[in-house]
This record gives sequence, structure tokens and C-alpha cells, in this order.
Amino acid sequence: MKRILFLAMFLLTAQAQAPYAVEGLARYRGYYPLGSWEGKNPTAQGEVVWDGLEKASGRVCVRQEAWDSGNAERDKKALEIMKVKEYPLACLYPKRAYREGASFVVEGELEMAGKRRPVRILGELSQGRFRGAFTTRFSDWGFERPRFLFLEVRDEVEVFLEAEVRR
Repeated sequence: MKRILFLAMFLLTAQAQAPYAVEGLARYRGYYPLGSWEGKNPTAQGEVVWDGLEKASGRVCVRQEAWDSGNAERDKKALEIMKVKEYPLACLYPKRAYREGASFVVEGELEMAGKRRPVRILGELSQGRFRGAFTTRFSDWGFERPRFLFLEVRDEVEVFLEAEVRR
């Protein structure tokens, strides 16, 4: 009986630690004094291990050259600002993932252009689908802020994530 109980506990623990495949879309929204613009990147993919309670690990990355705002000149400038030739990936390294009321929170580090910064993503996880958002700043990364019609864009950028999460 002890062996069966031990085996059952082992299998449950192993299942909780099995990696989840993550694939999805990242979007951003930037602002300038007269409005805003958005870009998208459909290349988010990686693997995450979550213990079902709080501890998380793994990596989910996007290929930086895939950002598309619908404006080739703006995208070209953005790729220069983010040093994409030198740093082709931007990656999220989750450290914690947990439910907070109706929300699902992911905390970890975002790596971009050779720098890592803490990030807290507030979202929801339901039926194998994650949707979340966070705000970052050009200045957090040492990026120059682009100009639009000779007007400097706002420092804050909103980032939205949508992903399928499956074993």
C-alpha cells in the first residue's frame, strides 16, 4: 500500500512539473501627442514549468525582426532602436505564476537588447489560453524614444500577450 501511495504521489508531482508548450502573439501600443499606434509579433514560443501553485521557470521568446506595425519605416527605426541585429530575441523568464482572485499573475524577468528587467504580467488563464498585459518604458531599456511628426513619443509602452498553453 505504501508503494502505491508513493507511486501516486510521484506521478502527481511529475505531472505538476511537466513543461507546458507556449505559443502566441505579442502586441504593443505606443503613444504620441496626437494618438497611438500598435504593432504585433506572432512568433512567441517557448516552454514553461509551473508547479501549479507559485513556482515557475522556463523561457518564452519572440523574434524581434517579426514586429509589424503596418508601417515599414516605423518598423525599420524600431529594429534599429532595439538593436535587433545584435539581439535577435526578446525573452520572458518566468519565476512565479499564481492566481490572485480572478486574475493570473506571472512575475519574472524580460530580457531585451542585452538587458534584463523585472516584469509583472497581470492577466487571466482559462482553458489553456493566457491573456495578459504589462507596461514598460523606453527609458527602462536605455532606448531612444522615436519621433512621430517631430513629436517625441511617450516613454510608456503597453504590451499585450496572448498564448496557447498546452502540455
